[in-house]
Amino acid sequence: MRNAILLFALAVAASACGGPGKPANDDTNPPAQSSASSSTTSEPTSTGAAPSADTSRGIAALQNGDYAAAKSAFEAAIASNARDADAHHYLAVTLEKTNDKAGAEKEYKAALAIKPDLAEAAANLGALYVDAQRWDDAIGVLGPEAKKRADSAPVQFNLALAYAGKGDRDDATRAFDAALKVTPNDPMLLYTYGHTLATWHDGEGAVAKLRAARDAASGQASAGTDRGDLLGSIGHELLLLRAVGDCITSFDKAIAVKDGAQFRTERALCKLASKDDAGATSDLEAAVKADPGYALAHYWLGTRRMAAKKWSEAAKELEAYLKIEPNGPKAKSARAALAVAKRGGRK
Repeated sequence: MRNAILLFALAVAASACGGPGKPANDDTNPPAQSSASSSTTSEPTSTGAAPSADTSRGIAALQNGDYAAAKSAFEAAIASNARDADAHHYLAVTLEKTNDKAGAEKEYKAALAIKPDLAEAAANLGALYVDAQRWDDAIGVLGPEAKKRADSAPVQFNLALAYAGKGDRDDATRAFDAALKVTPNDPMLLYTYGHTLATWHDGEGAVAKLRAARDAASGQASAGTDRGDLLGSIGHELLLLRAVGDCITSFDKAIAVKDGAQFRTERALCKLASKDDAGATSDLEAAVKADPGYALAHYWLGTRRMAAKKWSEAAKELEAYLKIEPNGPKAKSARAALAVAKRGGRK
């Protein structure tokens, strides 16, 4: 479901074309500062005390992506003080970053055993469980924490994902709304909520949340590539919902930040749905020029050439698609269309 977002403060918003449903993890900011997450909320200090020298050294290494040094520093901190909740918590973060999920779970639990009200560790442990689709375990950790910490968007967001994964729509809705009350303009939260509403077949509600996510992402002073990816993901959801005008607007904004073949191709499909054949063709031509290896651009441009009865050009594009993806999702229809194009349109 997600690759944990542990350094959101250093690389804003997501994976996003990574997709929805990514649990929010509190990141590696030292406990004397506020801790950012994919829900862009702030958490309190971990222990109320300044971190030890080893813990501070580990935090710096973790923020620099030096996971071996971070692990060594946190382990040294724990060796000096086994009840250093911060060291256990950040060691768990480090272990999760290196894909040691079992070790991370153990350390998050250790941090919570020392300091049960450590919301950062609860949010992250809950996210770990959501990632593993261990819905009941996630709810067991996050439910009690959510009652104590109505102001923690990561806790509420992860709880929403756990309830949604379990199929409990009412409780998921309450948790999503609680997270939005804390961070009403968080684009990733709005996007994920919109996607979830779409899976519940609430098209109207989904479109409303996705519009809000687009507006919030458009106003973000964040890294351009990440913002572009998120806007593209929003556009993709709107394409699936057949919200044509909103889809085009979203891809307009995404392309303004990060142009590319996929975004051009998906905007072309939105334009086709709005009967703008010329605009769609223009986008598809730009897509194959930008990335000749992007198969779907060739397929859809081939269909536009077919519609214009430009048989040789259609055949060229369809052959390009089949060369790149001979067993792709459009392979069967591409072969059928190619046969017609080679016959000059004759049945």
